[in-house]
Amino acid sequence: MICVVGDDEASKKTKPDYACAGERHYKDASYLYGDGRLCNADQLFGLAVECLMKALLKKFAGPHGVSMTNNKGFEDNRLWWDDPDEENDKKKRKWLGHINEIREALPLLLDGRSGPTLTEALDRVSADFEKWRVSDRYTDGTYLDPALLTRRQEAATLAHDLHLHAELTGKLP
Repeated sequence: MICVVGDDEASKKTKPDYACAGERHYKDASYLYGDGRLCNADQLFGLAVECLMKALLKKFAGPHGVSMTNNKGFEDNRLWWDDPDEENDKKKRKWLGHINEIREALPLLLDGRSGPTLTEALDRVSADFEKWRVSDRYTDGTYLDPALLTRRQEAATLAHDLHLHAELTGKLP
């Protein structure tokens, strides 16, 4: 996948490309991880998984209410979903935020024949990023758990491979 960055005014107003952003974050995180720059690698692995999972949700969970339409019915630059567990219609439509916040929407990808194959992968991605916070980028880095970072790197690779499979075949494994 090639990400094109324009320098004209129109390119600044384009919609998010979760797949492209996820690939970019994953490559940068892998580079930083290999270079020993672990705190930034951890952040980018989280952003990579977030973007890659959003790309999969957007592509494959649309029939379950995943779209770029917000809770007021208007087109938005963020991804939204209909939470089946919410009874109040106003709370039902939710913004899909960072990876630790979108975990509850991932089971929408388990629908159909690919469900059993994906269950383990999505459980792994969810568990390893349960306590990941984008706000950790503001810390001094002493929070970093090397074992958890290794698991997050592996989970990000798994998310990357799932996304790559979907890009190449047009379907989930």
